[in-house]
Parts: sequence; C-alpha cells; structure tokens
Amino acid sequence: MSASPQLKEQVNEKKEGDNSMMTMNDKESSEVSATEPRTVDKTEQKKKITESEVIDQAVESLKVGLLSNYQNMSVAPLVGVTAETGPEYLTMTEALEGELLEVTEIDHGGSVPNLRVRNLCDKNVLLLDGEELMGAKQNRVLNTTVLVAGQTEVVVPVSCTEQGRWSYKSEKFMDSKIMMAKAARSSKSSSVSHSLKIQPNSYCSDQGKVWEEIADYHCDLGSHSSTGAMKAAYDQREDDLRACREAFPLVEGQRGVVIFVNGEFSGCEILSRADAYKLVHQKIIESYSLEAFREKKESSGKPSAKKAKALLGQISSWKTERFKSVGLGEDLRLQNCESHGNALLVDESIVHAAAFGHDS
Repeated sequence: MSASPQLKEQVNEKKEGDNSMMTMNDKESSEVSATEPRTVDKTEQKKKITESEVIDQAVESLKVGLLSNYQNMSVAPLVGVTAETGPEYLTMTEALEGELLEVTEIDHGGSVPNLRVRNLCDKNVLLLDGEELMGAKQNRVLNTTVLVAGQTEVVVPVSCTEQGRWSYKSEKFMDSKIMMAKAARSSKSSSVSHSLKIQPNSYCSDQGKVWEEIADYHCDLGSHSSTGAMKAAYDQREDDLRACREAFPLVEGQRGVVIFVNGEFSGCEILSRADAYKLVHQKIIESYSLEAFREKKESSGKPSAKKAKALLGQISSWKTERFKSVGLGEDLRLQNCESHGNALLVDESIVHAAAFGHDS
C-alpha cells in the first residue's frame, strides 16, 4: 500500500535534511583532516545495547503485585513503575475494531502459513504471538509478535488452528478474542525458534504438531469441533473461563503477568504499554486457564510474589539470539534448559516478551 502524499512529503523532507547534514559533516571532517590527524576515541562510538541489558530494563520497569490464587492457578500482576519507553502502537484488537487494519489470505487461493496484513492508518499496530484471527478459509494464530508500521503491508507467518476447514467464511479475518492455549503456544514458539536456526528468515511452525496439540486439548477438556477449531474449546468452557477472569482482574498500571499452574512456573508476559496490556489481559488469562483445566496435580512448589520476582530476574541471563523481524525491529529468541520464549525489540526497547515454563 502506498503512503499518503503528506507522508511522502514528510519522508522526502527528512531525506533532504539527512543528506544536507551528511554533506556538512563530510565538509567538517575534510577540514579537520586537512589540518591535523584526529584519533577517534573508542568511547565516542555508540555502544549497541545487549539483549541482556534491554531485558533487564524491561524487568526493572516493573514491580510484582499481590499474588492471587484460584483453584490450581496463581497469578502475579506486573505493574509499571517507570515511564513507558519505545514506540507507540495500537493493539490488533483495537485496529481491527476501528477498521484500521485489514487481514486477508495472501491471495484468493490462500496459503496456510501466511496471511496478508495491511495497516490502513498512520500508527503502528502490534500483533501478538499466539493471537488468533478467525474467518477467511480457516482460523490462524500469529507465529511471532509483529509490529506493523503505519501505512504498510506485510505478509505475516501464521499457523492453522482449524484443521477441518479450507473454505471461505468471510473475505477478511476478524479478532477471535482468544490467544492460543499455553502449551500449544509454547510448542509452536519452540518450533519457530528451531526453524529460524535452520533458515534465519523462516518463522515456520510445526503445523502437524499444532494440530496434534489442539486435538489433545479437545480430548482433555471434553470439547468438540467438527472442523477441529481451537476456539470451540474456549466457547465450550466459557463458564469456567468467566470464573478465572473474575479471579484475576486487571490492576491499575498493569503491563504484564507471571502465572503459575499446579504450583509451578507456567509463563509470563510483558508489554511496554499499560493501555495495550489492558486490551490483551483477558486473552492471556484465558490462555493459561485452559491449561490449568487440563490436569490438576499436587505440587511441592509454592507460588509467591518473591518467586515471581526471582524468575523475572533470571530471564536476562537466558541464551538469546537475534533475528530480523517480519515487521519493525528485531525478534529475540530466548532459551534456558526447558524454558524458552521470544521478544520483540524495537528502538532498543522491549515492546513485548513472552516466556514459557516447562510443559508438563
């Protein structure tokens, strides 16, 4: 999609300004070298921030709130204590509702692992790893987090969450209002990280494993879908999910969450902006709640806010690899023994991070 005339004019003005500045700098450099040699001190060179440093900054911008418990699930809210940094953006939910974002099959024939996203507004739009889109030829989830720049079009990597349908329900996708269930999302994220190691620009998942995970949820939860749709498991457990939503409400200034299931670390989620987190809080809680419904086990682990804080502090020491993101910024893949995760880094700030504990 081409940019608006006004946007093009702003871009051209910026380029002209940048070119004239380069010319002035080149001239000043020539004048200096003509008089005497100048040794550049290494400390003058800008140091690129490390993955560990940006993750530490994200964690240190938060405090762990009071732990809440319901059945076999415990949740610690992460509340912002410093000014929000990094780029501003809309969530996928509000962009779709405002008809500022258009998501379709890549062409009429469609392609299971790819969708076309058109950002129709001037603001960035954030699509979160695991968020589900429903409609078109079959429901899909995002394979990784993508920040789509204003007035741009990108092809995003996705996984199918409705194995038994390949026919149009609608021309465009809608927000299904759910996020992929935790274990399936964790498995998907791990397979995407594996794909990136083999081919740096490939954000492919193990689609067969995704379908297998969804079938396991239906079996464990007693739910059913004639098309194998993941969303049916959520719809058929709505009463239970409502109880979990009420048990773990949003708190003021919240930007993230740490979740324990059966006494063990299940996962955590961090967003850079409280207004954005507010719109995805319910999706995240339901994603982990569905996991908690599957199997209630006795555990020697005892969740606490202190334990949540300690776990957060360890993430910056996990092995990290950088890859070019599909949209703006860089995609970080995190690994620590049986735990792993992913994060989106833009303008030297973590926009979104997700870490997953061991899947029992």
